[in-house]
Amino acid sequence: RVREPWHRKIEEAFTGDRYDSRKQLSEFVARIHDVPTLEQFGRQFVSLLAQSNDCSGACLLLPETEGGCFVTRFAYPSVEGNPVAELKLRRDSPVTTWLRREARMLPSRFLDMLPEFRALWQEEKEALQAAKIEMFVPVVNRGELVAVLAVAGKRGDRLYTIEDIDLMESVADRVAASMEKEHLYEQLAEQDRELSLINYLTGIITSNVNIQDIFDGFAQELKKVIDLDYAMIALIEGDQLHVLALSGEVKAMRLVQEGGPVRGSATEWLVEHKRSLYEPGLEKHGRFWTAGPFAEEGVRSVVYLPLVVRDEVTGSLLIGSRRPDAYNEKQIRLLEHLALQIATPVENSRLYGRAEQRSRIDEITGLFNRRHFDERLKEELGRHARYDNVFSLLMLDLDSFKAYNDIYGHPSGDRLLNQVGGIIRNYIRSGDQPFRYGGDEFAVILPRTSAEDAYVVAERVRESIAGEMEARQAGITCSIGLASYPSDGLMAAELVDVADTALYYAKNTGCNRTYVSSRILSEPETGIGTDARGRGLSAVYALAAAVDAKDHYTYGHSRRVNTYAVALAEAVGLPSDEVSRISTSALLHDIGKIGIPDRILNKKGKLSAEEWEAIKSHPRLGANIVGNIPDLVPCVGNILCHHERWDGAGYPDGLKGKAIPLGARILAVADAYAAMTSARPYREVICDDNVPGELRQGAGKQFDPELVEIFIGLVEAGLPMQAKLSQSPPGEQ
Repeated sequence: RVREPWHRKIEEAFTGDRYDSRKQLSEFVARIHDVPTLEQFGRQFVSLLAQSNDCSGACLLLPETEGGCFVTRFAYPSVEGNPVAELKLRRDSPVTTWLRREARMLPSRFLDMLPEFRALWQEEKEALQAAKIEMFVPVVNRGELVAVLAVAGKRGDRLYTIEDIDLMESVADRVAASMEKEHLYEQLAEQDRELSLINYLTGIITSNVNIQDIFDGFAQELKKVIDLDYAMIALIEGDQLHVLALSGEVKAMRLVQEGGPVRGSATEWLVEHKRSLYEPGLEKHGRFWTAGPFAEEGVRSVVYLPLVVRDEVTGSLLIGSRRPDAYNEKQIRLLEHLALQIATPVENSRLYGRAEQRSRIDEITGLFNRRHFDERLKEELGRHARYDNVFSLLMLDLDSFKAYNDIYGHPSGDRLLNQVGGIIRNYIRSGDQPFRYGGDEFAVILPRTSAEDAYVVAERVRESIAGEMEARQAGITCSIGLASYPSDGLMAAELVDVADTALYYAKNTGCNRTYVSSRILSEPETGIGTDARGRGLSAVYALAAAVDAKDHYTYGHSRRVNTYAVALAEAVGLPSDEVSRISTSALLHDIGKIGIPDRILNKKGKLSAEEWEAIKSHPRLGANIVGNIPDLVPCVGNILCHHERWDGAGYPDGLKGKAIPLGARILAVADAYAAMTSARPYREVICDDNVPGELRQGAGKQFDPELVEIFIGLVEAGLPMQAKLSQSPPGEQ
């Protein structure tokens, strides 16, 4: 009973206010196996040991997974700017070599006394002096140096006693095994996380042969673990850099738009050294010409990583941040492992791209082929429809080419086709897209070009072909037909038909000339029987445009209905001729409103019974107008019945269920969707999230339920949402 209190008194007499800290340290060492994580272990260990010996500062240095350098993981006191927290000892440092060999405490005065410490790096020596380190205590387990405890001077400039040193060495010995175990466990867990991340990111890259399609998703996942504002894959194509994939806000730079030479770039350095390169302060010092474009866009840190396939650098992965000094060694090692894993998939993507490109090129002329023409024309239609732009299409056919082939043979004919392809390529603008359409026919898409400007380009091409063929005494000229979007058609087949009609009109009226589709409609001749059809269609489409242009509430409505109806018709699996018929019906479905007074169409209040009857007359009036054009007779049923309801409560004839023509049922869904996603004079736009619900409420009542579900699937899959600033009239119900 007496011994315990006296023992405590004696301890307090010797240790003073450090008694509690030493008791806590003793208890901590006793239950060392119960500490759950290395983080908790190291923080408590350093703190308790420093307080027990009244140290002004202390830190625990642990070896890195790669390289073996000992880096501070836990420091006391835990304050910002503490120089002790910045300590780092190289694996081959004389300090770590001495501690590994001697396995005992190393006083800092030995660094100035013993010859072997003369090889200490100046950087390490200055860091130790700044931290005022007095001694190093090795943490050794089974003969291996598992950690280093670096201790600064004692508070009040007092000296450490033998008891203090014995305590530090004793505690270091007792915790060595547990510390090594926790450190190894942490390293294994970290390696497992990195491996899982690398496998996941590699899986994203390999999920699609077109890397650009999935590169944004790849970058977003990588951004969860490192600071990333910009990522790019640049491949070596001869002596030039080609940007294969790009993600991030930095997209306007010259490097991305134009590429550039490999010479003088970071990629050239990677080819020579086959290892990564980090530039942490790009705004202050950039080693390569690529630094300029990056710095202009605000990129401050860049890691360049080689993509190595079969021991050859094929390109580079660039990771950038707007923050200087954004990446540490651990993050760079992760990126190196990642670049190693994705190099082969990226190379496979390049090879696939080359094969895909070859499949789109005509071997004889070097121009794009018919397959690519069909794809590009559809893309241009979608792009110009979104932004309400115009573009033009040229269809070109060589005159007298069959006779040339018969006289000189097909090899000579192929060479002549190649020469014509070169002429077309040289005499169109850089943004225009030339194609070999088939046989001796060519096509040119001219983006954002009116019919007037396209005519100038067409004449330049025609005159150049005539001039060069005359110089070769080949006896070849060409005829050109010109069509323009949207005035000559809203679908690919319509544009091609109109341009083809203009082309053959040019050939049948003397050859070696360019004809614009609008000129055909104004020609008095009926040589190829297209005049009557052209005049009738022109008049009807003019009426449809007049309905759409009545006021700002109706403008663009028919075009939006056309987009949605065509998408639904294609999803249902209708043949192309039926899709074309539905497209025309959609454009003309409200043509009957030309006969409804504006005061009724634009009325914001409730319609009277008489006014409502006037509105309900527009399907029949429209059918009568369209029925007078022979080519449009197949569209009459769709236009007449597009306001019939599935439950039989519609107008004008009260048809029910599948008695309503399929095209009219498709128009009803597309028309309602266009109306709901546009503002009306009497209400605002319905929220996008509510539109599918509104359609489902009408399924089985107003709409064909099967068509509603298919259309909602299209909407959820990303059906293009047209501009919602336009509004619909009250009659659109």
